[in-house]
Amino acid sequence: MQGKRGPVPHFQICPKNDLTGDSYWVFAAGPAEARRLIALNVRDAAMAEDRAKFTCEPAQSSGKMPPLTHIYRRVGRPVPIVKR
Repeated sequence: MQGKRGPVPHFQICPKNDLTGDSYWVFAAGPAEARRLIALNVRDAAMAEDRAKFTCEPAQSSGKMPPLTHIYRRVGRPVPIVKR
């Protein structure tokens, strides 16, 4: 998918206090949108917009590249994006 400024990247969002716990991958226009999508759609990550509690980096693994409609997780099933 192409955004207005080129390809739209995938982001990985991880809790800072639990690096071995769940992580989330999402297709978003930028880090702020990625954090917002996780916070709105993943109950256990409602604080994802808080930079002190969650990291947000461009995704490195091609195996975790969800479609626009879902969030991939390290633990558990994909989460549908129902709020934007």
